[in-house]
Amino acid sequence: MKNLKGSEVIPENCLRQVRQQAGLSQAELADRAGVARQTVGGIESRQYGPSLAVAFRLAAALGKKIEDIFQMPDIIPDEVPAVWSGMGQLPEVGEKIQLARLPDGKYTAFPANRDSLQVEANAAVVGMGSSKERLLARVLEPEGLTAPAVILAGCSPALAMLKQRLDNRYRDVNICWINTNSMASLQALANGLIHGAGVHIYDEETGEYNLPVVNKVLHQTPYMVVNLCYGEQGFVVNRGNPRGIAGFGDLSRQDVRIVNRELGAETRRLLDSGLKQNGLLPSQVAGYNFQVQTHQEVAQAVALSGADCGITLRPLARLYKLDFIPLSRERYDLVFLLEDLKHAGVQAILECLQKPRFLLDLEASGYDPESTGKVLSEVKF
Repeated sequence: MKNLKGSEVIPENCLRQVRQQAGLSQAELADRAGVARQTVGGIESRQYGPSLAVAFRLAAALGKKIEDIFQMPDIIPDEVPAVWSGMGQLPEVGEKIQLARLPDGKYTAFPANRDSLQVEANAAVVGMGSSKERLLARVLEPEGLTAPAVILAGCSPALAMLKQRLDNRYRDVNICWINTNSMASLQALANGLIHGAGVHIYDEETGEYNLPVVNKVLHQTPYMVVNLCYGEQGFVVNRGNPRGIAGFGDLSRQDVRIVNRELGAETRRLLDSGLKQNGLLPSQVAGYNFQVQTHQEVAQAVALSGADCGITLRPLARLYKLDFIPLSRERYDLVFLLEDLKHAGVQAILECLQKPRFLLDLEASGYDPESTGKVLSEVKF
């Protein structure tokens, strides 16, 4: 991250001295404490401070009291000031949000994921500041706010699977996932708001996914692109396809109503491209202006009979027991700035992409992990 890093306030620690006195390597201590080796190295070199949970694990592994090695982290207050990230519409008082702690101890507010009744929200807005970007948030869940977060953005449910795997395996890493479309995620990365962007953006000029658009948006900022997985987008309809929808040409029928995605979503581009190729105008399609914000909301709209048809991902058709009519095979990638690659959280993400169980999880959910974890591009300029 660039402009949100600030000057980091890192507590003093004597972890290296205590570890060496115990005759342990970084890897041995990490194994005993159940954390990543990069975490031990990062704390010892004071690149960042530990969360309370990680400090406790390391101290216990060394047979010490936590205060013998670390300063105790600040207690998270009930209410904290935060700066709105600018991703999405400014929230209203009472609305749930996701807070992410920055290395300088300040907080940035992001939209709460709309799926599952915003269960991942960790705060709620209780007041607005003098400027429209500033707000006061009541902390609903302090766990995960005791240390700086690794912030991912993107709309693929595979990112939710990645977050869950990281939460379970790398307890020293705080992951904040913002469920937003690919272009918004990439812009947020370019603006220094997040650490990683999940993208699936087809470039019609080159016929290639992601790389042309990433290069254009990030301009001359060094970055790396790593494959997350391959997946399919297609029409979802209720079981048995009661409207007999076979292709884009059927969307102009009077008995068919669709659900659409917002501007900037790859799904929206896919729909517009299909309509154009079939000589149809948006005004000829009932429901074109019925827009939702996520892949899951598309599937929900069809499953609940709010629409007859929509375009979304195969895994969500399976989840909501809908029939799936494939339209395109897409490549989902993760984009990181090179300056963030040494971050322990980013390292944990890259490690997780290589884990056989994560690959099995992707495959079982309907994704193709043939290139998961493969570096597709590294641009240094």
